[in-house]
Amino acid sequence: MTDVPTARDLHAPADMVRWYAPLQLLQTASRVAVSTALGDQLDRRILRPTPTHELTDFSHRDQLVLDFVSDSGDGWNPTYAVAYWATRPILRVQGLHGRAYELPRASVLVFGGDQVYPTPSRAAYEQRLVLPYECAFERSDPPHPVLFAVPGNHDWYDSLATFTKLFLDKQWFCGWQVHQRASYFAARLPHDWWLVGVDVQLGSDIDANQVDYFRALAERMGPRARIILCTAEPHWVRAHEQRDRQARARRVRDGNLAFLERLFGPRIRVFLSGDLHHYRRHASADGQIQKITAGGGGAFLHPTHVLHDDPLVGGYGLRCAFPDHATSRRLAWRNLAFPLKNPSFGAVTGLLYLLIGWNMRAALGGPPPAEFLPALSDMLSATLRSPWAALWLLAIAGALVWFADARRLHLRVLAGLGHAAVHALAVLALAWLGGQLGRTLALEWNGPGELGLSLGLLLGLGWLVSAAIFGVYLLVAVNLFRRHGNEAFSSLRIQDFKHFLRLHIRRDGALVVYPIALRRVPRRWRTMIGADPGQPKRVPDDPHPDTRPGLIEAPIVLGPG
Repeated sequence: MTDVPTARDLHAPADMVRWYAPLQLLQTASRVAVSTALGDQLDRRILRPTPTHELTDFSHRDQLVLDFVSDSGDGWNPTYAVAYWATRPILRVQGLHGRAYELPRASVLVFGGDQVYPTPSRAAYEQRLVLPYECAFERSDPPHPVLFAVPGNHDWYDSLATFTKLFLDKQWFCGWQVHQRASYFAARLPHDWWLVGVDVQLGSDIDANQVDYFRALAERMGPRARIILCTAEPHWVRAHEQRDRQARARRVRDGNLAFLERLFGPRIRVFLSGDLHHYRRHASADGQIQKITAGGGGAFLHPTHVLHDDPLVGGYGLRCAFPDHATSRRLAWRNLAFPLKNPSFGAVTGLLYLLIGWNMRAALGGPPPAEFLPALSDMLSATLRSPWAALWLLAIAGALVWFADARRLHLRVLAGLGHAAVHALAVLALAWLGGQLGRTLALEWNGPGELGLSLGLLLGLGWLVSAAIFGVYLLVAVNLFRRHGNEAFSSLRIQDFKHFLRLHIRRDGALVVYPIALRRVPRRWRTMIGADPGQPKRVPDDPHPDTRPGLIEAPIVLGPG
């Protein structure tokens, strides 16, 4: 599409978040720091308890269709693509082996967490979530569909203030009625199925109000109840990825998920979560308990090949991953183009190259030798003699050790120092190159021309080289060591491989889960002039065949009773 968001046009379609833009990094880091430090003191859940008897009841229906959409409000193309296809009256999807399905529109929509990126504000929600969904489904006819929302960590970065105004204090979200007054909820579905949504507030404990609410809910359920449990994080994946067996056992025993499993027992049949922006399904041996991560509602793609494939605690085996591991690994190679995909990132690292090189030159006292290795030795000595050059180098090394993704301290230090050493070598190589160009052009050492040329090279080539080194580091980390999955793929801002879940409770009481894939989201949209409020204002105008929805895998059926 040709629309470009501008600062003066709040309602312009949003581009994908540029996570490595320097100002964005600072803003996100400050929000995370404040919310982490003050989260417990600003816990809005305590102020908005839900009466233990409050419950949305759909049990009178003979069947029901429910959509689960998580991690949605990022760029326009993926967010609107999911909103557009999820709101079609009949969704026609291509299944495996040529089979086609016609699925009616859901009467319940569950947002599974992280409804907005990068940090919550009224403007961000309006541009990145409300605008796409209003464009797809501004108004509905009776019987109106119903909306529930689970807050994720990005929703909590303003202590849930904007989430509360948007989802809890209003009766409507675009064409959906809002049926919750707290950040957690429950609904009784047909054939003794139950929908439960939990708020774990930045990974902290479930608050006392929720404990009372869910305990009362458990007492109301009969022995044949079957629960669809929605959480903002896939705790089963987080626990499984802990290599420390004692830590894993402790988290399984004492975590929020363990509390809910003890409370509801084997009645939990489906675990749904987002947070990780890919599709990954684990299942019990008989297939009657499913643990599904489905964070494909609109945010950048997360890799699948960095996670372990062995069964989870309890014997839940991995049944499907989307994208598959080979595709995920291949996509990671795009980090070789890191400077092109994140052009402003090198401004900061290039400036650091300039500061180190400039101070090193001041301590060098004369042009470095023409031969590189002797010159490298002299420049390294000069760097260590210069307090400011050494200080900047130590600051970079410390930051890269902190950034390194490793469970053990010695590995983290090794990775960070190795990364820093490559940058240090690049600074010295660029400084040497500047000296050689000055010598070739017969410029006087530290004269205006030679100094300007050398510093210009440090800044300009440092901009490019430092970003390229960072991209190679991410590629090696994610493909060789299966680390830095979030950092390596947030840099790529991949719009494609989006998905959502459509769950159908049939008349016979069985639950069928359809994992809907958008392997490629449209890049172009055609505006529908004079469209009815119940109709989409834009429709896909991209001829690529992969923009049509299909199934990730065959429908998952949980039998009745």
